[in-house]
Amino acid sequence: MHYRNLNSVSTPRNGSPFVCLLLPFVCSKNPIILPLVGRNIPFVCNKGFSLVELIVALTIAGVLMAIAAPALQKFVSSNRLTGQVNDLMADINLSRSEAIKRNVTTGVCVTAAGGASCVTSGNWANGWLVYYDNAGTNVILKVHAALTGKNTLTSPGSVDQIVYSRNGLISSGTGQFTLTDPITNGQRIVCISATGHANLSGVNCT
Repeated sequence: MHYRNLNSVSTPRNGSPFVCLLLPFVCSKNPIILPLVGRNIPFVCNKGFSLVELIVALTIAGVLMAIAAPALQKFVSSNRLTGQVNDLMADINLSRSEAIKRNVTTGVCVTAAGGASCVTSGNWANGWLVYYDNAGTNVILKVHAALTGKNTLTSPGSVDQIVYSRNGLISSGTGQFTLTDPITNGQRIVCISATGHANLSGVNCT
């Protein structure tokens, strides 16, 4: 029977335990599998940007923002105008359809800022509401808040409400409503005919 020398097997020449020869990171001396940190691999041992690189990057970012800012502002303004004019046309059409459905007089009127009742000679940009007449009392169907983005909504002759008769024809408030963004001068124009139809127009109503 042959006997192996355990001392020569268990302890390598460098004096480390034998497990260091098989598994990484167990022995502090020369592990077999080296970690990524410390190797010559990009971005692992990078100490950061130099001042010149940082200045160049900020300059490029500033130029790109200066180019994109006007287009972004115009895009936001256009979307805001489209949403607001769609709200106005939807409320006008709601008033007309409710007049026919309920067989009553309905209307869309201007309100005070944060208000929930009709006012005379008010500012449409402060908001409006949709109502129907119930024995001489206005019953509110929907309230629209004030316009955002400092947009204005005007009508020729300071029309303060649009009124529909029971058959859906317009009683008062025919004409033109102009929605304007004072920053970009973008506009949306709503024309209301004598039959009560509201149409979006690119030019002034005739």
